[in-house]
This record gives sequence, C-alpha cells and structure tokens, in this order.
Amino acid sequence: MSGPVSASAAARRPSAPTPGRRGLLAGGIAVSAAPFVVGHSTAEAAGPAGRPSPAGAAGTWSRLPDLPPNRVDWHPAAPVGKSYWTQLGLAGPIAGSHRGHLLVGGGANFPEPALTSNRPTTLGKVYWNELFVLRPGATRWSDPIRLPDAIAYPACVSTPYGVLVIGGEGFRGGPSGTGLAPAQKFADVFLLRADGTRSALPDLPRPMSYAVAGLLGSTVFVAEGPDFFSLDLARPDRGWTALPPWPGPPRSVAVGVAADGRFHLLSGRAQLPDKSWRFYTDVYAYDPRRARWSRLPDLPFCVTAGLAHPTRGGFLVLGGDKDLARWNLIQHHTALRDAAPPGSPTWTEHNNVITWTYDHHTGFNPEILQYTAGRWKVVGHFPGPPQVTTPAVPHANGLAVLTGEIRPGVRTATNWHFRP
Repeated sequence: MSGPVSASAAARRPSAPTPGRRGLLAGGIAVSAAPFVVGHSTAEAAGPAGRPSPAGAAGTWSRLPDLPPNRVDWHPAAPVGKSYWTQLGLAGPIAGSHRGHLLVGGGANFPEPALTSNRPTTLGKVYWNELFVLRPGATRWSDPIRLPDAIAYPACVSTPYGVLVIGGEGFRGGPSGTGLAPAQKFADVFLLRADGTRSALPDLPRPMSYAVAGLLGSTVFVAEGPDFFSLDLARPDRGWTALPPWPGPPRSVAVGVAADGRFHLLSGRAQLPDKSWRFYTDVYAYDPRRARWSRLPDLPFCVTAGLAHPTRGGFLVLGGDKDLARWNLIQHHTALRDAAPPGSPTWTEHNNVITWTYDHHTGFNPEILQYTAGRWKVVGHFPGPPQVTTPAVPHANGLAVLTGEIRPGVRTATNWHFRP
C-alpha cells in the first residue's frame, strides 16, 4: 500500500489554477491567527430531534441523513446494481465543510457480500471516487459526483476556499481494490469544492496517508510518521516547509487539531523494528509564533484513529481505539498465521482466531474527552457506535461526524452533528 506516485500522475492532476495570495485572502483564510472554525447557521437535516449528550456533556447530538450508496459500476464483485445494494460506509473519507455544504468523498470499504476484512475476497479493500454533498437545509445528500481518483485516508481541513485534501492513498483514474493491485500513496494536495471542482496546490515533500492536519491563520500544519510540514496558503508558491518534529516518537494514525493558537498532536501508533506495536497517549502542542513544541498532560487512554475539534480554551477528542489487549491478540495470531504455510491447518487455526476476534469486536472508545486548563476529563459519550478513521468536520456551530469505521473492516453510513 506504499507504492510510489506514478510518473504520469501530473497529467491526471486537476487543471484548475492554483489559488494565489489574493484569491485565498479573499476566501478569508488569513484573517486571523486563531483556529478556523466554520460557523454557518445551517438547518439540521432529517433525523431524530436533538438529544442531550449523556454524562453531562454540554452539547446536543442530532442525526444527519445517512450517506447514499456509491453508484459507479466498476466490477461484477461489487453488486452496485442489486436491489439490496446500499452504502456500507466509508473509512478514511475526504470529509469537510464549505460554505455550509457538507462534503464526503472517496473512502474505502469491503463491498463483497458476506466477506469482510479477514476473509478471502476478490477485490480486497475497495477505494471509491465519488463525492456526496449535503446542501444547507437539505434532507438528502446529492447524487454522487465523480472524482478523478479513488482516494482514502487523506488529511482534511475545512477552509473558506474549499476542503483541503492532503495526501492519502488509493488508485488513479477510478475505483479499484487491493486484491487486484496495490494501492499507492499520494503526495497530491488540492482544494475541493461542493461542485466537485478542484484547485491544485504544491505536492507534499513525500507521499503520505493517515496524516493529520490543522489550520492556523493562513498556514496548514501536517504531521505523519517522523515528519512535520507546513504550507502557507496565502503564499503557496513558496511550497512546503519542513519543521522540527515533536519531541516524541514517530507515529501514524494519530489525532491532530488546531486550537488555542497551536497545533496539537495526540496519540497514534507505530510499529517498532522488532515488528511489535506501540500505542501512544502523549500529547504535544506546536506554537508557530515561537516555533517550539511543548508537551501537555498525557491522555487518560489511547485515542488512535479518533477525531478532535477545537472549543473555547481547549478541544474535544472523540472516539479512537484504546483496547491494547485486543490489538496485541490480533497481532500475535497474525504473526503466527503468516509464519505458517498458507492454507495449512496451523494457518487456518490462527486465521480463524483473527476472524473471530474481528467479528466479535465490541467497538471503539465511546467517551468524549475534553482538554481545558491543563486537564483531561470525560464529558460525554457517542450517541451510537463510535466512529473512527474520519475527520471532525466543523459545521453549524459544532462538528459533524461523517461515516467512518465502527469495527475493523466494518463501516457505517450514519452521520451525526454535535453542538457543544
């Protein structure tokens, strides 16, 4: 899943011009050094009436319309034309808001009937190339708009100029699956609008997926692996700048958020040289005015693959995975399975244990954490199965949690709005 970007990628890049300083400033990006939060007064869409969040959280959950199904009919094993076909949900989608519109596109899932992430499939993990839009006041999502490439697991940031899409992985030219060809990582960076048009920005210094990003003033900060980069959207011609990394181990599938004038990097995981895995609870904040990192109090538990949203004087963290015992069990049996001849009794035994563990996975972290005044506390819980590998989207004076993953290999088409 880490193949290089093809040499012909530039020929397939969007032809829209790169926005210059004047265009971006007209969009309102560089008006302040405070974290950007969309605050459109968009009417809530169809679904249950707003409900108080449990456990005393100062906020209200309301249901947004479910995501409609992907429609591109690209392979017989994906039963797009069947009467039972519906949206399974998308992990790692492009997700954001622009001028009151919610955007969800790309993403990945396992669409073959009765086959999930640990069973033999024809297609493997499928990456999609369609964009869905929920317009202000609408009660249903738009029909899908085709995107040039199938992309999942990018970093996404909502800006007044469009949804900033950074990196990711997938396939050029349309949907495909990892059972047919390896997915490739992308270095592409572009702004995506509600009509599907795109404006290219300078490529990342290297291809990356599962990165996290945040916007402070006109500058976007991106972290993944051992690297930390920035791009001034008011001066994109200057390209990306490599910044000093946080004073902690490299990591991926972390959580990132711009809040209180700083970019925060939380949690994540990494595979060590001995092939074991390390999950992190450390938290770091980068102050761009001082060009310096500081360490904040550790999280009370892991929030790997979770999402975060700025609030007055701090931020919220939702979801993530903290069940290290379950993760280690899966990794232990995966190593034993992979050391055995494929299809042998030993291989089958360990594969069955992995499949059983996935099938009986109880879900991700239900807690909502709040960081403020140097302290962490639990302030509420998800109203349904917690959703991970999806960004927090600023929307209607709160945040939207759009599609995502509720168990390994299992997605959801459910969408929520939370108003703190």
